[in-house]
Amino acid sequence: MGAQDVRKETKVLVPELVDEAAGPEAESDARERNAMLRFTLITGAWFVGLFGLMRLRWVEQTLLTPFAGVQQRVADQLTGAPSDLVYADASCSGGDPLALCAGAIFAFPATWGARLRGAAVGFTVITAVNVVRLGHLSLIAENRSLLDLLHVYIWPGILILVAAGFVYAWMGRQGFDLGGGPGGTAGGGTGAAGGGFVLGAAPRRFLLLAAVLVAAYFATAPFFYESAGVDVVAGWIAVTGGAIMTAAGTAATVDGPVIRNVHGAFIVTQECIFTPLIPLYLAAALAAPLGWGRRTAMLLATPAVFFALGVSRLLVLAVPAAVVGSYAVAIHAFSQILVAVILVSVAAYRTAGGGRRAVARGAAAVALGVVAAFASAPVLGAVVGGAVGGLQALAGHAGHAFADSQGAWAILPAFQVGLFAALWIAVAGGGRSWRCALAGLGGIVLVQAAFGVPVDELAHHYGFDPHVGLLRGWALALPAAAIWWLTRPALFTVIDVPAHRAPSRLEARRA
Repeated sequence: MGAQDVRKETKVLVPELVDEAAGPEAESDARERNAMLRFTLITGAWFVGLFGLMRLRWVEQTLLTPFAGVQQRVADQLTGAPSDLVYADASCSGGDPLALCAGAIFAFPATWGARLRGAAVGFTVITAVNVVRLGHLSLIAENRSLLDLLHVYIWPGILILVAAGFVYAWMGRQGFDLGGGPGGTAGGGTGAAGGGFVLGAAPRRFLLLAAVLVAAYFATAPFFYESAGVDVVAGWIAVTGGAIMTAAGTAATVDGPVIRNVHGAFIVTQECIFTPLIPLYLAAALAAPLGWGRRTAMLLATPAVFFALGVSRLLVLAVPAAVVGSYAVAIHAFSQILVAVILVSVAAYRTAGGGRRAVARGAAAVALGVVAAFASAPVLGAVVGGAVGGLQALAGHAGHAFADSQGAWAILPAFQVGLFAALWIAVAGGGRSWRCALAGLGGIVLVQAAFGVPVDELAHHYGFDPHVGLLRGWALALPAAAIWWLTRPALFTVIDVPAHRAPSRLEARRA
């Protein structure tokens, strides 16, 4: 055998998890990233599903309101308080903390037996605390100011903290690490996939804080939506936006929270200011591995950041109508589009390694995603709408349709296609199979069609009116989950073995 033949190499496929060239640290990092992302996506899906389920009129009337009544009667028996001072409706049932607890437990990769036991114990604990809450509110019901304080702020926070604390304690008992780490088990652990579960300290803090703060957001949102102070801030945002547009050459008039220009009028409401992005921003600021100086700066900047976002979304009124289409839909979708741009930018930065290359890839991905969304809109309207209509016609329910006032459901198909295209370009960068991308795109369209039928039917028959935040969350989650699934690391990697050395038994068995 000549020297040239000796230098020839043979490719041997081995599982990625035993890639010695990558090293144990790189292997551990890859596992941790995949586990964190998987857990985040699954948790988000459970939260969206369960919180949306709690908002169904049928669920509220048939399950939550009677359940709240039972708890109120138990509380009255325990406290002896007059039963006519407090009325317990669906919002008093503890449904949101129960959804928070169940969603996080069901998403965690433990055995289903452990999950069901954990959910059952959590249900009992939260229900017991809620009975104490209802009894306490009945006892102080005659003091209206104290009742409002405890009902709107104190007790919702206590319930959420109890739910989050129980979930965190339950997860700690299941174990976080891959084989042999604290709380884990060597060679198997408790994970659903046969290994333990990897979740770093910062992601654990973020997920816990995000769950607590988002639940607190939904619990206190009605109060802030009626707050006079938030209404004053809305007026300031309208004045600032009108001044910027006027300075840029687009005449605008402001009357309180209402801003008008040649393209129409828009009212800055409390809901426009107090958005679900606030709890997520706060969770990120508190959980990020930052020094106390930077963390404090992020927290103190919260009012300025969201004031600037509120003003920025008003500037959509200065964009030509040919670009925007519907100003009402575009302004309401501003935060959704902003989060999508951030997702694409982060994906480009991580895959391109920063620098000018990352900036160029991110800009190209965003631009092509916008083109894909606009180009696909009429086609998707025919394909998805036709599929949904056809399925309804087969069931004898033709003509049933759901529409929200902000247009989030109407733009969802095109938005998801555009976001998928942008994320694919940012992550794959042309280095992966385009047939795989087309398959993922087709899967998204199929999910849209399949998802549209039950939503339309629930809207028609049961008055289904999900919170617009759930629709926007779903619009972002589906493309992100599809991209993660299609671009996750392969199960095997290539290791070069010199041809003059025969593979060992272990290598041959792995191949």
